[in-house]
Amino acid sequence: MSTEAIIHLAAQVRERANALIVAELERRGAAGLAPSHGAILAQLYRQGPLPMSRLASLIGRKKNTLTSLIAKLEALGYVARQPDPQDSRVHLIAPTDKALAFRRDFDEISHLLLERAWGDMPRDQRQALVRGLEQVANNLG
Repeated sequence: MSTEAIIHLAAQVRERANALIVAELERRGAAGLAPSHGAILAQLYRQGPLPMSRLASLIGRKKNTLTSLIAKLEALGYVARQPDPQDSRVHLIAPTDKALAFRRDFDEISHLLLERAWGDMPRDQRQALVRGLEQVANNLG
């Protein structure tokens, strides 16, 4: 395949990954969650409650986009806003008990996604691909 197809291939990878995630979410009864919520939950699982600005920076999203995603996660009961004990002007986004109960499924879906994506590709090829995609992302700004 021509190297000119890189954007098309990247879109195919994203589309197929999202389809796998959606199917697994449905199979596990996590209706309403979307692939776009994954980065948020991953950061909250790793770091606990975070201010919206820090969360936006960590996942590479604009604050207004993140606000919409958080609103949906709040409505579904996966996150809650809580006051920051160190700054009364700031609210932290925190995982709820429902989100914490979902963590095992989240980890299993993440593992399955990576297992399917990499298949039997050798480690050196995986690393080369990641380095190449990082360079492409940097080139695009």
